[in-house]
Amino acid sequence: MGEHIPGKMDIRAQEKTFLGFIKMVIWGFALAALTLIVMALANA
Repeated sequence: MGEHIPGKMDIRAQEKTFLGFIKMVIWGFALAALTLIVMALANA
């Protein structure tokens, strides 16, 4: 088994997954906010 060397692991896949998750959270929040705004205006 190889020796563990901090900072040498390739984390490109993890970074790509994390950025995708952040984008999904932002889009989900925007969609929820837009839905609430439309619902508020429809009942005004």
